Amino acid sequence: MSNANGGYTTGRRMASSRLRLSFWGSVHAELVKLASLASTWWLMGITAVLLPAMAALSIWSVTYASTIDLNTGKKLGTPKPVSSAELWSTIGSNVSTVALVIGIFGVMAITSEYTTSCVQASLSVNPRRVMFMNAKAVAAAAFAGAFSLLGMLLSWAIMLAMTGRSSLTPIPAKQSALPLVVILGAPVMLMLMAVLAQGLGAMCRSTVGGVFSLVGLLMILSSIVSITSSLNSQLGWLESISMCLPGASIGTFMRGPASGPTPTFSNPPFTPVWWQSGLIFLAWTAVFYIIGVIVVRRSDVKG
Repeated sequence: MSNANGGYTTGRRMASSRLRLSFWGSVHAELVKLASLASTWWLMGITAVLLPAMAALSIWSVTYASTIDLNTGKKLGTPKPVSSAELWSTIGSNVSTVALVIGIFGVMAITSEYTTSCVQASLSVNPRRVMFMNAKAVAAAAFAGAFSLLGMLLSWAIMLAMTGRSSLTPIPAKQSALPLVVILGAPVMLMLMAVLAQGLGAMCRSTVGGVFSLVGLLMILSSIVSITSSLNSQLGWLESISMCLPGASIGTFMRGPASGPTPTFSNPPFTPVWWQSGLIFLAWTAVFYIIGVIVVRRSDVKG
């Protein structure tokens, strides 16, 4: 009887423990799991280094151009003033490249569960699959946001150091929010990128498939649509679609206020401004993530 009672008590405690499983406890567990992966630190390190490194190259090119006469190619005696808005825009433009790194991280955040068969243990501890996905998304977004913010702050510091002796023109009033958009908008967009990529990874359940899908979404698809729209001036609507794809949406948003894509081959019926591009990318994130959650919720746990 004592053994039976002991077994019953143990089972009841296990059930009670499972019922007490909280969302933030699940988030903490996912943070620990991500921190235990070598790929996390490699990709986050690349993010934190690549952003300021690309910023340094961009700032150097802008400041160097201010010392050259573009008509003759000769060096000017007195450098031209450097546009502060242009500096911030060049820093922000680097986010589109780093988005691929964060996307790979987001894919691996979920596919690592399947490739190592850890998903079975994870779902045994937390059988609520929607909570499991949401907790993992919060954890992945936290890593992406923290390291991208670090990268942007380093980029800002590098800009101050490299332009200390340059004459800078003030930022126009209509673009006064540009520094804030670049410094804080970059982490937000990259956090969304991590969540979107997690949805892709959940749909594929394969690192190779998820990364290939990510590259196709960010690069290949936009190239195909842009080339197709350039073949016929009547296909302006295709150019509008191209501007609304994830990669283009990130780029337009990071250019900030008073910016927008410049049509090249046709007059598209819709040209999103920066804040519209941000909302469009948010919609892309929601669509892919929701599909990923549905796939995880309805599928088995085989790797």
